[in-house]
Amino acid sequence: MTRRILVADTPLADRRLAAILSGYELVFERTLDAAGRALAGPRFDIVLVGVHFDESRMFDLLRQLRTTAPHAGLPVVCVRSHQFVSPAITIEGLEIAAKALGCKLFLDLTKYSDDAQGNAEVRRLLDGLLAP
Repeated sequence: MTRRILVADTPLADRRLAAILSGYELVFERTLDAAGRALAGPRFDIVLVGVHFDESRMFDLLRQLRTTAPHAGLPVVCVRSHQFVSPAITIEGLEIAAKALGCKLFLDLTKYSDDAQGNAEVRRLLDGLLAP
């Protein structure tokens, strides 16, 4: 059975995440409302939510996932797929807040090369969360 992954992020991350997650069924959503509708359908195995999702509504989606009974135990990965525009935002602060809201992994894609080797490293991390 193919694993289903909800990817809630900006289009800037699509190409790389599709390359990393080839073989999985990916559902890309751009807004909090659209992600909520997708979550009401067939079950997902994991949710990837980008830091820049829906104009920085990553934390809103995390709260929604943790307070909705069917999704409370769903593994969530927060993803930073590109550099920030604002130097006032710290990665450490985002990671701490995301994990406090139940994020299993804060993944900074900018730390991995955008090539076969870097993508394979990221894939191993994500596959580890999907292991039975």
